[in-house]
Amino acid sequence: MIKKTMRSGLMVSTTLCGALLSLAVPALVTAVATAVPTTALAQDLTSGTLGGTVKSEEGTPAAGATVTITGESTGYTGTATTDAEGKFQISQIPLGRYTVDITTKSGAKASETVLVTLGAVSSYDFTAGGSSIQTVVVRGKARRNLDFDRTTRGSVLDVQTLSERLPMGRSIEALADLVPGITINDVFGPPSIAGASPAENIYYVNGMNVTNFRNFLGGTTVPYDFYDQIEVKTGGYSAEYGRSTGGAFIATTRSGSNTFKGGVAYYYQPDSLATKGDFTYDKIYSQKTRKEYPTSSEANLWLSGPIIKDHIYFFGFYNPRDLQSEVNTYDTTSGKLLYKTTESREDPFWGGKLDFVLNPQHRLEYTYFNDDQSSVKPTLDTSTGKAPAVTRMSGGKTEIVKYTGKFTDWFTLSAMYGRSTYNQTSSSDVDSEANVYENGQVVRGNTDLLIETGTDDRKNYRVDADFYFNLAGKHHLKVGVDKEELHADAISSYSGGVYYRYYTGATSCGGTTITNCVRVRKLFSGGAFDVENQAFYIQDSWEITDRLALNLGLRSDNFDNMNAAGKSFLKMENKVAPRIGISYDPTGDKSSKLTAFYGRYYLPVAANTNIRMAGGENFTQDWYSYTGRNATTLVPTLGTLYLHEVLSDGTVPDAGTLVSQNLEPQYQDEFIVGYEKRLDSGWKVGVDFTYRKLSAVMEDADVDMTNAAAYLVSKGVITQAQANSGSFGSSGYVLLNPGKDLVVALGDSFGAAAGKVVTISADALGFPEAKRNYQALTFSAERPWDGTWYLGGSLTLSRTVGNIEGGVKSDNGQDDTGLTQDFDEPGWTDGSYGLLPNHHGYNLKLYGSYEFSENLRGGFNANILSPRHYGCIGAYPLNDGRAVATTITAWYCGGKLTPRGESFSGDWIKKLDVNLTWTQPIPIGTVKVTADVFNVFNFQGAEQYVETGDISLTSRNPNYGSPSSYQNPRYVRIGLKYEF
Repeated sequence: MIKKTMRSGLMVSTTLCGALLSLAVPALVTAVATAVPTTALAQDLTSGTLGGTVKSEEGTPAAGATVTITGESTGYTGTATTDAEGKFQISQIPLGRYTVDITTKSGAKASETVLVTLGAVSSYDFTAGGSSIQTVVVRGKARRNLDFDRTTRGSVLDVQTLSERLPMGRSIEALADLVPGITINDVFGPPSIAGASPAENIYYVNGMNVTNFRNFLGGTTVPYDFYDQIEVKTGGYSAEYGRSTGGAFIATTRSGSNTFKGGVAYYYQPDSLATKGDFTYDKIYSQKTRKEYPTSSEANLWLSGPIIKDHIYFFGFYNPRDLQSEVNTYDTTSGKLLYKTTESREDPFWGGKLDFVLNPQHRLEYTYFNDDQSSVKPTLDTSTGKAPAVTRMSGGKTEIVKYTGKFTDWFTLSAMYGRSTYNQTSSSDVDSEANVYENGQVVRGNTDLLIETGTDDRKNYRVDADFYFNLAGKHHLKVGVDKEELHADAISSYSGGVYYRYYTGATSCGGTTITNCVRVRKLFSGGAFDVENQAFYIQDSWEITDRLALNLGLRSDNFDNMNAAGKSFLKMENKVAPRIGISYDPTGDKSSKLTAFYGRYYLPVAANTNIRMAGGENFTQDWYSYTGRNATTLVPTLGTLYLHEVLSDGTVPDAGTLVSQNLEPQYQDEFIVGYEKRLDSGWKVGVDFTYRKLSAVMEDADVDMTNAAAYLVSKGVITQAQANSGSFGSSGYVLLNPGKDLVVALGDSFGAAAGKVVTISADALGFPEAKRNYQALTFSAERPWDGTWYLGGSLTLSRTVGNIEGGVKSDNGQDDTGLTQDFDEPGWTDGSYGLLPNHHGYNLKLYGSYEFSENLRGGFNANILSPRHYGCIGAYPLNDGRAVATTITAWYCGGKLTPRGESFSGDWIKKLDVNLTWTQPIPIGTVKVTADVFNVFNFQGAEQYVETGDISLTSRNPNYGSPSSYQNPRYVRIGLKYEF
């Protein structure tokens, strides 16, 4: 776009829960009577489940064997008894490594060490002696089975282990790049998952949703070494998870144990070991720009241990940092430095976790961290010697409390409350100066254009209940409710209250072509906005036989976005999302599985929609000629006014006039089939096919630019005079589902027709249906670590095609989530269907590590990504009233249709990162020295190209088709770690 209370909520959810559970009364009665272990769904946000089968060496099930587990780091203990098939399960336990001690009825024993992870049941096969003699058998490692209980796609990443084996950037996004189906979006930063935009992912930390709810671009910033495990879900996930049409990041942080542990680490990235990158060129202003890599560093300090042994543990973490970046712009001819922009972040992160173990069945966790950040970005203008600095404030504090109680073998209850704040402020030391834009950048005033102040506040409530029972098979039934109360304060204005943009050469200036055009914008918007999201889900993992399992789930979401007056602006209820998964074991030994999945996912409405459409925004745009300008302030002396546009008039509009009354939130349907096989050699291989279809999208559209008014006149709903004077929504803009009829109330500008609710056909609007389809075939293989070497990788062949990316718009860098320019005017949709910005046909990933000696280990991480495809973006050339020609947004260049993705292709992006780690035990603890070399061969592929082919309707852009950014050149990071 260019311009209930908690109690009542829980009561409603409890009623729904009770109604559904009443259908399962016979099952629960059976559960109480039998109380037997089952294969669990185990899709918990913070805990894990350990299960398995105990057999004799001859393969006979060891019924009645006692299984005792002891956490190596947590001290957690649990006990189970195997059933007639030799199976056992211990659910809702802390993550980490466990010693498993098994004693059979015959007295045979076994002791193994296993890892319990997020996501699926950590299932192992154990062998304990012969069937007829008493003996003790200790076998090197238990055999881990495939995750038979789930159809989820993605990976569980052990952060601390991978950080020492593989070279990678120190962020959750860099870690997730190991996972098939993920590509890093080079425009916005957060990754694209399975063809979705980067604004469609959800982020959890210790059970709490920490996603940026204004635009969904990323989540709360947490240092790499604060994490313990991260599960990255790329598809096929159960009804427990929602509010995402991309993927999910489920993260847990490190915890304390009965043993005092601690350490300090320091990472140093010197500029002297960084290779210079390539320049990007601006032919219009004869400038060249290069991103530099100045010295950066960060440190981590942590300490953990017992406060009361076996009952209270602590983990404390402190992360001081000095992160620097620099971009320099030079004159192409003389080589003189024109502008020097540096950015620094020095605020420390600190936080920790307390674990209260009341007894092995009841635990309480408290997490606190503070990620307040201030990013200072001064830009030096060498012609004036001035360096105005922009300061961006972000981050805040987060508190999470979670209780887990195992009341019986068949019933577990967990409850979570979390609260977080996030600063949304951008200001500078020249905010009183008017913004002036020329020569491709802001040359006066705040270089971010907007002065923004605000704070986001989030409250999370969540309750989950797990039931285990037998009824025509084995069931793990999970029901739950969660609610978010979101509040955003937001005020925005231009620096100095006004923004001047000068145009070079012959330009269409408000419809008249002149050579001295300046556009003048004035903006003030703001208010307090609330959002409430609530969901209820029920999910059953049903093991019909040892070889066939169903995962059946149903999720119902409610979304309520309110305007600046506190009234519901956009309310959507009972959006039901089914999830159906099937797993089949074709061999009967859990060494292979066939899976199929269907699921629907809904995305909530970003608070950005409230702020932009439902606040008191006053936004005008004027097109002038100018006769001169002030030599100091660069403010123009205005001449003729060619066009005055009111984009928003400052009033809080009636929601009925702004939002189509048949509006659906964005949702997506997903289909997955796959096969996975564990070989006797330990290798695990798999192949998956994924199809995703975006079934509905919310976008704002300028209905004034359509045939809507003429359509209503032809139907006798309004008169021609009313059509001539009336304007739909806010300056023409209405929120709708493109390709669907519009049902909206007419505003005051329609005179006597004001207040009428009218239906306008999709044909009269002239917008095509919003489409995005993703198809992918993924091959994966992994050879687990055996103490000497490890290797993994994947190849994804995919196609992402449509006429909308989803949420944001990477084509022009627009992060106005849900209100992009895609469907603003009908003419701009011409040629919009094609290969989307996140399409990469081939994505090859390969990584591994090798232990050369007891002290020396090496690793590598390689990636080959096929090019992005580009069209040509320019001015709309047809004088048919379907779009204006003054905004460079259409898929036309030089007056000709240039469809998305059909003009040229970018570069293949290739990289190879390597590392070496030297480990040296000392009397108290261990010292580790690491050296990581990123992009060893210094590949310089262009990550982005200029896709804008027109400057105006009559002027071409000489920069079209040239690189606008490159991949990072070779650089080195050195690390030193001591831990005990």
